[in-house]
Amino acid sequence: MSHFDITRAQAKAWSILARSFNAGRVASTYLFYGREGLGDWSLAVEFAALLNCEKPVPDAEEPTISYPCGECPPCRSVRGLNYEGLHFVVPIRKHKKDDEAIDLTNEILEQKRKEPLRLLDNTAATNIPINLAREVRKNLTRRGSEGVTRVVVFYQMEKMRTSSADALLKLIEEPPQDTVIILTTARSEDLLPTIQSRSQKIRLNRPPEQMTIDYLQSEYGLSETQARLVTRISGGVPGVALELAGEVDSEDSSRRGVGLLLFKSLFAESGARVVSQMTELINYTDRGQVKDILSLWQSLIRDCALHAATGEEDDLVNVDYTPEIKRLSPRFADSSVAAAMASEIKNTLADLELNVHIQAALVALALKLRCAVEAPARNTA
Repeated sequence: MSHFDITRAQAKAWSILARSFNAGRVASTYLFYGREGLGDWSLAVEFAALLNCEKPVPDAEEPTISYPCGECPPCRSVRGLNYEGLHFVVPIRKHKKDDEAIDLTNEILEQKRKEPLRLLDNTAATNIPINLAREVRKNLTRRGSEGVTRVVVFYQMEKMRTSSADALLKLIEEPPQDTVIILTTARSEDLLPTIQSRSQKIRLNRPPEQMTIDYLQSEYGLSETQARLVTRISGGVPGVALELAGEVDSEDSSRRGVGLLLFKSLFAESGARVVSQMTELINYTDRGQVKDILSLWQSLIRDCALHAATGEEDDLVNVDYTPEIKRLSPRFADSSVAAAMASEIKNTLADLELNVHIQAALVALALKLRCAVEAPARNTA
């Protein structure tokens, strides 16, 4: 897996961090905030590499900004997540023994080694238990190795219990020497005001769209059309785009994967964009493909409506798409949405049996489905 250039993707954030490093004014605690998948993990690791790099490389045009060389032993160890001075505290599932907590943490570290941008599994309840926070605090009381800047990353701080956050506060108030603490969270306001006030806030923004598109093409084998589609449906969040990329077969654009992506686009894009994406991804000469996609949409509507009404997962048809169904189900809280969408698809399938013009039928359907999706919002306005 190649290295996603987080310093360019988060250029503004990196500028703040690198300038503070060059000026010798590195803060003891940073708070990275922004939606998961924007690269907070990668940014924390890259900054840890810079803090311990043997030969930082200055920017050719802006000498006040530096980058880790990527070649020295500390850089390689930090990027491999096995550097002695780099520690992670992550949200894990409920467990009974400390050994189990270590195993769960290592599972996440291995996942992040393979793909730092990948989202953590959120289908099970997780939290940062107090014993992990206490263990880190205990370890930091020991003197670190000479020349090593220790970096402790508390990932997804919003999942830390209040009791754990209280234990962390003392660590932030009295940070050990040569130690930098990095907290990450989707929303800074979800953390205790006392933690916010003692941290330097660094906001993460959506990276340039083309960066994500290029990455999906080079590393995941997507075509430019597919990469552009999943990037836009993701809202420009690389981590979300990677999740969507897994639903597309890079060789033959499987009907099921394309169908799911287009179904999601009904809720994330304008009518014009949905029509454009359908034109790019659907072979209008293949009536069978069109019918398969519409049949999938029918079953997805059924699953989303069921989950919205009951909150249960046991009776879902598309069990492999459970996370997506759970995310979309709130859009079906109004039962009229599912009814209207199902009716329009049923009518279009009937029209296809009469050999109507496929492209025209799908364009009309897409616009009607967008109207059905938007109807509840208009009615409450």
